[in-house]
Amino acid sequence: MPVFVTDIQPGFVQTQMAKGEGLFWVAPVGKAARQIVQAIERKKRRAYITRRWGLIAWLMKWMPEFIYRKIG
Repeated sequence: MPVFVTDIQPGFVQTQMAKGEGLFWVAPVGKAARQIVQAIERKKRRAYITRRWGLIAWLMKWMPEFIYRKIG
């Protein structure tokens, strides 16, 4: 029986742990849970929760290193 692994990369999800000022693109728990279940059912290798965090990950992947270092 094959085993599938889905790497879930959550952004900010509206939980007790995600408190504070300056949080943006905070996902409601229900929306995050639906997207996680969908990703697992579709046997995706990686899923960004919410999907807009995928855009940020893509931008950071292609960002020149000197800019990345200034942000971090």
